[in-house]
Amino acid sequence: MYEEGHRGFVFKNIVLKLLLIFIIVFLIIWLFPTKNYVESLIDQRIGTGTSQVFNANIETMKNAATSYFSGDRLPSKVGSSKTLTLKEMVDKKLLVEFTDSNNKKCDYKKSYAEVTKNKKDYSLKVNLTCSDKKAYINSYISLNQCTSDVCSKKKVDENSCDVSSEEDSIENDKNSISCEYVKKTSGYYSYGAWSGWSTSYVSSSNSRQVETKQDKVQTGTILEQSGTTKHTQVPKKVTLTKDGKQYIVYVCPSDFDNGGSYNNYVTCVKTIPNYVNKPTYRTTTYYRYRDGKYVNGGNSYKWASCDDKSLKSQGYKETGKTR
Repeated sequence: MYEEGHRGFVFKNIVLKLLLIFIIVFLIIWLFPTKNYVESLIDQRIGTGTSQVFNANIETMKNAATSYFSGDRLPSKVGSSKTLTLKEMVDKKLLVEFTDSNNKKCDYKKSYAEVTKNKKDYSLKVNLTCSDKKAYINSYISLNQCTSDVCSKKKVDENSCDVSSEEDSIENDKNSISCEYVKKTSGYYSYGAWSGWSTSYVSSSNSRQVETKQDKVQTGTILEQSGTTKHTQVPKKVTLTKDGKQYIVYVCPSDFDNGGSYNNYVTCVKTIPNYVNKPTYRTTTYYRYRDGKYVNGGNSYKWASCDDKSLKSQGYKETGKTR
């Protein structure tokens, strides 16, 4: 009995000691957080976290690109683009070198600013690639305020950093001026469908277009010699009496090549021409036409951005009216 009670007492002591150790470890973890937790908390409090550092860096790039892309540095043709890498920004002293939240330099080649000309403004894309994060922002520059602040329009997902600014967009629309263009057109004929082909002669005029084609048509046949054929036959054997004596001669008809009498045996030969029927043709001209209706000329008007080179290349001129 004593031994059983003693063993139960020892087991309870062991359980209580383990429970006490677990409580002490939990309190240490709760009261003394890890180094990473502390660093993360400090970053949040003083603004040195990944997002804060990245946003500040990409905003610095945007401001540098906006200041750089002005005047002759902007693309001149609609749809064309110009690019400025992060390395070029640093080399041109547009900004100083910066690092990400890991204290590493961002990618000089993959980080860039690209400006593209639209019909009414310029699109500016700023792309930043670092060891901790990569993203881009899309912004817009007014045609009339090429050196002003960038007018952002759209906010995208977590991989980009666009900032919405509808007021700037509305202001850009107000500053965008459209010009009226006019193009003088001459009168012309509008032609219908072609007629069928016919052998009847048709003449052309201002209001009628005519097309012709020529074909060979068979008119009959003609008998024409094509080579010869040699015909042979045996001669006719004839017995003659002369001076009381009989003798034999061989005779070929007179219409044979060797017609006549021969004392010796010969083969009679006659050349016969060969004839074939050959077709005969004549050249026939066919005509087809289409009639046109005259359309009077006039003026064609269009509204577009001022100094629209595309319209000017088509013959349009500015009337002086704007809106």
